[in-house]
Amino acid sequence: MKKIKILRIIHTLDPNFGGPQNAIIDNSLALTKKGFIVNILTSDRKNIYKNNHKLIKIFNVGPSFLKYGFNIKLIFWLVRNKKKYDMFIIHGLWTFYTLIARFLLKNKYFVFAHGQLDPFFSINFLKKIKKKFYWYLIENKNLIKSNSLLLTSENEKKLLSNTYVNTSKIRKKNVSYGILRPKFNITNVKKLFYKKFPNLKNKYFLIFLGRFHEKKGCDKLLKALRILKKQNIKIRLLLAGPDNDYKSKLKQLSKKLDIDDQIYWSNAIKDETKWGALYLSQGMVLCSNGENFGVSLVESLSMGKPVLTTNKVNIYDKIKKYKCGLISKNNSLSFSGILNQYFKFNKKTLERYSENSIKCFNKEFNLENNINIFSDYLKKFANKV
Repeated sequence: MKKIKILRIIHTLDPNFGGPQNAIIDNSLALTKKGFIVNILTSDRKNIYKNNHKLIKIFNVGPSFLKYGFNIKLIFWLVRNKKKYDMFIIHGLWTFYTLIARFLLKNKYFVFAHGQLDPFFSINFLKKIKKKFYWYLIENKNLIKSNSLLLTSENEKKLLSNTYVNTSKIRKKNVSYGILRPKFNITNVKKLFYKKFPNLKNKYFLIFLGRFHEKKGCDKLLKALRILKKQNIKIRLLLAGPDNDYKSKLKQLSKKLDIDDQIYWSNAIKDETKWGALYLSQGMVLCSNGENFGVSLVESLSMGKPVLTTNKVNIYDKIKKYKCGLISKNNSLSFSGILNQYFKFNKKTLERYSENSIKCFNKEFNLENNINIFSDYLKKFANKV
């Protein structure tokens, strides 16, 4: 039987850009185990992402022109090679890629939104107006012409009925999401982590991993630590992510709040150092204002580490269901409450939450178990074409 060949198109696989970049690789590997051939096309420079996976081919055509992904080399590449593929998956909105798909890849493309239609983005009035204008003229048509908008949870689907643009005419499909459980040598990852963070050796700390962006609610997280400090509760926090202007503002805020002695700042940590960080932490924190999925949360659960997050994260109901973390509202006072509660957990309670974290991951987010939802949907489409 002929294997179904998929081309995924994403602006970049640079892991500094967040969770989707990492999850796409795992998702592609899981699809190959189901008999698909998966290639990935990006606008990256060559070798920006080190591909250690022989089952996946990655084609980097070089940087796009301007910030919205216009890339003449990518267009020529698609014209030359599109007949080699049975279907296409476009990752992300508000770029040139969905427009290219509408005209070049007719009737054969799907789109992952990756949270870019979250109601949170309506807060900035000028950006909201600009996006609504682009939506009305172009993006809505791009998605209507797609085979479906691929979603990662039922909560994401519900949010789309109450977001800042009208998505009623767009076909939507929840295909679930997740990662593959990481494999590593515990001794090696511990050694790598302690080499980078010697001051955290044998210390109790919580961790944030990701991009520093207003959406992530790190300012509220810092203010929650300040509330606890006033109660003589000091919790160490490792904040790891790429440098940017918002991160600089957060550093200034931590000094202003007089909690900078509790914060360990880091650039993005990757690969085995990242797994070491998660393995040695007491849990993951994400005081999010709106999260499509939360790859870092799922990575934490895969390591048996509970998560502390908000009801603005689309997988919060799963975390509550399995009792593998604590959920707050997205404000500092509420988040300080769950930080305090978690800090007071005894060893037996922590062990139970850790066991529940593994259970939640395996049942809900382990691609070895849930990739069938996505693969069956794609096979059904391929059989129709």
